[in-house]
Amino acid sequence: MTKSKLLRTMFMFIIAAGSLNVSAQNRNRGQSNSRPEVRSERQPAAPQNDNRRNIGTISRDNAQFKKEKIKVVATRQRPTGAERVVYNNRNYDYNNGRFYIENNGRYIQARPPRGMHIRTLPPNYQRINFGNTLYYFFEGVFYFDRNGYYEVVNPEIGTIVDALPADYEKVVYNGYTYYEYDGVLYDRVNTSHGRAYQVVGFIE
Repeated sequence: MTKSKLLRTMFMFIIAAGSLNVSAQNRNRGQSNSRPEVRSERQPAAPQNDNRRNIGTISRDNAQFKKEKIKVVATRQRPTGAERVVYNNRNYDYNNGRFYIENNGRYIQARPPRGMHIRTLPPNYQRINFGNTLYYFFEGVFYFDRNGYYEVVNPEIGTIVDALPADYEKVVYNGYTYYEYDGVLYDRVNTSHGRAYQVVGFIE
């Protein structure tokens, strides 16, 4: 083979190899762009300590409240447009996510008992997904869709919410500080979305 033919053969081989490489890159790029977007539910960024993050139900007598808060909100008139809800033979007036009990001509704001059903959710509620369960969350209260009604329930341990109402309580139990609201205990956690609060137990 002459020198000119040898150079021409080598040049054609280099071009062919380059074309194969470009084709492979384009094929890989196409596969990368076709991957579906993966979305995961919010989870704590740090590993969980089961002894701290799952304490079950504890007695109020075994917990130390750092600052006991008693906040009474009352009005002399029944809230306009309130819906009457009867639970365990007690009348509640429900209006925009808040519940009132009539006492000596005054309507005192109260927290709804577990098991109560309402027809409509409060405005600006949040959807909270945990496992296969969808909760509706508003001002520290969890609701669950129960055959067209919304039932006040306890969340499952591990459920995470973005924020708590301003009048939560700080509680010390077994040397750890937790956050309590309406009988639910939370631990503060860091997630990929920022700081949040995870349900770790209940107090009664």
